[in-house]
Amino acid sequence: MENPDIRRQYSLASYFDEGINPTNTFLSKGKNLDSIEKPAEVYSPANPDSLWYALYFPQLAELDEAQQESYLNQLAILVERVSSNITIQSQAIVCEIRSALRYFGGVDKLHETLKEPIQAKLIKLALPEYFSYAACPTVTGSLLLARSGKKTLVYRKENLRSALSKLPIDVLNLSKDHFQKLSNMGIRYLSDVWLLPSNGLQKRFGKDILTTLNKALSLESEPICNFIASPNFSTSYVLPYEIEEISLLLLVTNKMLIKSCAFLRTHDLSIDKFQISLRHHKKDKTIINVGTQLPTRSDKILSKLLEIHLRSLNLVAPVTAIKLEMDEFQPFYSSSEILPLENIVREIQSNNRDLIELMEQLVARLGRDLVHRIQMTSGHCPEYATKQLAYNEIKNSKIKQEEIPAIPRPFLLLKNPKQLTIKNGRLYNKKPIAIISGPERIETYWWRMDNVLRDYYIALEHNGSRLWIYREREEEKKWYLHGYFA
Repeated sequence: MENPDIRRQYSLASYFDEGINPTNTFLSKGKNLDSIEKPAEVYSPANPDSLWYALYFPQLAELDEAQQESYLNQLAILVERVSSNITIQSQAIVCEIRSALRYFGGVDKLHETLKEPIQAKLIKLALPEYFSYAACPTVTGSLLLARSGKKTLVYRKENLRSALSKLPIDVLNLSKDHFQKLSNMGIRYLSDVWLLPSNGLQKRFGKDILTTLNKALSLESEPICNFIASPNFSTSYVLPYEIEEISLLLLVTNKMLIKSCAFLRTHDLSIDKFQISLRHHKKDKTIINVGTQLPTRSDKILSKLLEIHLRSLNLVAPVTAIKLEMDEFQPFYSSSEILPLENIVREIQSNNRDLIELMEQLVARLGRDLVHRIQMTSGHCPEYATKQLAYNEIKNSKIKQEEIPAIPRPFLLLKNPKQLTIKNGRLYNKKPIAIISGPERIETYWWRMDNVLRDYYIALEHNGSRLWIYREREEEKKWYLHGYFA
């Protein structure tokens, strides 16, 4: 790494051997860039002896914000091997390394520790494997140095202004308009920015430039959001001998689920899916994905669903090992106790939970494509009053209790209404039927070509079944069977 100290070259060994106190070298000789609106309080920088190491990934600029966040989170997990104090910045990861320098034997050795796994991860993400890095006593300063691509190392704060002054202004990530204005003024480097009147600079370009430079020089407080890796859980069990019987496999998987649910309770989490891998000798492993409609941490519910999956499975070979993995967690929300006066609400919630568990078991047996939910829609025409939702489209965590209409509607509607015949003044559906109630007049879609004008009746068939029939009110006024009540 390049050292910007022009008076004397400091190595890591000499820095510690000469007994230089980081606290004594904290104050900078540079003057603060004053702003128009002075803060009400003076903030002192936290951790004055920190050394921040920044890794900048310019290739992430071509990705959207969500992809950048996802990739940076995956890369930050690799940085945890050298630091526990990590923060994610724009296209960059910054970590504190002062306390780790003695262990790794210097910044160069620390960089070599990270270089290979990070490049391997970038290749796995289908990204160019290059990145730039730098280190200095401030987060923003190390980020600016890394953006320049010079791989600079600054140990002491009094050398920050000298190192940063040589950087071009494009490291500030300016807007195109601001960059063009500064370029037209002959401003090329940060040293040129420091020569400008701070009040005038703020009036023309806002406070962002001043704030960034003051943070880089440790003249303003720099709040840091620490990176916390998402939790993950996996457990595996190597069987003492090959197993083909599902009942024996269930004994093992139930113990694994009990262990996993204990992890969820410890971390106050829940899950809505997990994966089981069954390994075989000289055969590809069998993958089982188990999902629930509502997040849960109940080992009884998860065991029941897994049992359904296993019993419907045709094993390609005996199982030699089992692995359980959970990588997507959700916060656990417990249900509050209900007052005795609200027994009705308790019953509705209980029935709702039972219905959801039934849906989950049906999905485990039949598959997601064969389980649907019928939902009411706002429409007077019977053909469009309901719609079917696939299991994956049911987003509400609770199934709402639909209000029962005053006028009954049949559950089963014919896709194409069946025309009825009239003989001797009586309606026939193979055999004579009798009208027992009606009419209910439905008129809708008058603004479209398929205008609906119908009178609906409830009719009784010879075997006791109730039918929903209607008569057209236009043209030939034919009778049709539209649905069955029972």
